[in-house]
Amino acid sequence: MKNTLSACFLLLLLCFRVQAFAAPREISAELERVLGLRSSYSQQKEARIDSLKHCLHLCTDSAERLRLYNTVYEEYHTYRFDSAMHYVNLQMELASRQNDTYYYNLAQVHRSILLSTSGYFSESVHNLEQINTSTFDERQLAEYYVAFEWAYSMWAEYSDDEVYAPRYIEKEMLYQDSLIRILPPQSQWHHYWKAENHYRHYRFREAASCYQKALQGTPVNVRLYAMATFGLALAYQRMGQQAEYEEYLMRAAISDQVCPLKENLALQELALFIFKNDAGRAALANRYLNIAMEDARFYNNRLRMLEIARKFPAIVMSYQEQIHVESGRLRWALVCISLLFVGLGVSLFFIYRQIRQLRRRRETLAGMNTELQNLNSRLVDTNHTREEYVSLFIDLCAAYIEKLSRYQELVKRKVKAHQTDDLLKLSHANRLTETDAKEFFVNFDTAFLRLYPHFIEEFNALLRDDGKIVPKKGEILNTELRIFALVRLGIKDSSRIATLLFYSPQTIYNYRTAVRNRALSRDDFEQQVEQLCTLL
Repeated sequence: MKNTLSACFLLLLLCFRVQAFAAPREISAELERVLGLRSSYSQQKEARIDSLKHCLHLCTDSAERLRLYNTVYEEYHTYRFDSAMHYVNLQMELASRQNDTYYYNLAQVHRSILLSTSGYFSESVHNLEQINTSTFDERQLAEYYVAFEWAYSMWAEYSDDEVYAPRYIEKEMLYQDSLIRILPPQSQWHHYWKAENHYRHYRFREAASCYQKALQGTPVNVRLYAMATFGLALAYQRMGQQAEYEEYLMRAAISDQVCPLKENLALQELALFIFKNDAGRAALANRYLNIAMEDARFYNNRLRMLEIARKFPAIVMSYQEQIHVESGRLRWALVCISLLFVGLGVSLFFIYRQIRQLRRRRETLAGMNTELQNLNSRLVDTNHTREEYVSLFIDLCAAYIEKLSRYQELVKRKVKAHQTDDLLKLSHANRLTETDAKEFFVNFDTAFLRLYPHFIEEFNALLRDDGKIVPKKGEILNTELRIFALVRLGIKDSSRIATLLFYSPQTIYNYRTAVRNRALSRDDFEQQVEQLCTLL
């Protein structure tokens, strides 16, 4: 009986390896097929997320809401950076209010992972060091170690020097060791992290073996499959097995699209590999790189876009080297024409073909340079907008510090004059004066329109002709426009809006309902408002 089971296991393993090592031509065809279905995979992902959001909308139980917040984060984690961060923050707020330490700590860990992904490495590590792990279960502890490992791994990769990078790698290895100790020995994640540890110690054959164990039985639409195949590709590259390196980059890219993962590297590395090793497939490599750039933009992480931008010069240099080589061949062809008049016809055809290839490459180079300029322009706009935010924040703080100082001086004078009754009247006042409220609205309206100068026009474009909102003479924004200005800034809760605008929540709700009834598309009106005046 034992021998029979062993034979069956070996047969299944052989079948898996036959499937896993399919011909590269078939893998290439499969990659083209899934790239053609990119939008379909994304639609399926969006449908899952919308379903979770609908459950959140209907859910009134706090414990269930925390679980749903965590599930939505996991869907967004490698798909949409800013959305993932938004739901982590919501989870942290609710967990804090409910004194739920389990989900609060889990959200802290997830927030640290996102901070590392966006380049805030020291903030991520500091955030993790503040967490009390004494109550962690095995799942939380594993994610905690993963967050530390990811932070130091990204930090080392970003530093890329001989002073700090080795220190970060050393700490990364410590957390890998901790992960390997707590994960079940025969689990696929245990094999994966053991492979990562072997790779860091330059034991590439052992790493490849562990990556293969992690892949056994793992479906292609699971993130672990994409991670393991990408790691396996890098191990084969370090062993000098270029054919296997290309094959497993393709497998990783296939998994990235099927999951789908927008925070990915496989297609970028595959494009670079083709650029450097196969000039005949330059157009294919360029298409892959454009798809990778599109995914990076969708993921909406500035650091990832910068990393791709840094790879463009390498591609340009590769093209220039190819052009130099082809120009050398052209010169030899001209020499041969002068020496071998008999082969004139063949040589002329060769020159014509080479010139066409050079022209196509120059056109491709021009397109890539234009794309790089557009990316740099968007990054400059982002930095300018950030400076505007800081300037406005400082202006508002200065104004209210000055007002607080004046109030402090008034209190001193009242105390010195023994006018305690006046002080009591001041302390019993629980609302801003009309003048203060008006001044606050003027400051808010001015600051908002400095950041979003075309907000009123774009907002009215969402309304029917008979329902457009125009501020009266002497107004910058009216109440309705202020409500939806706050919605544009991400403040969607009616209670919070009511506090900021000095109304009751019911009044705010009535205003929102009235304006929504005048919208061209009532169902997704507020989602459209959130997208107005988008910079990137």
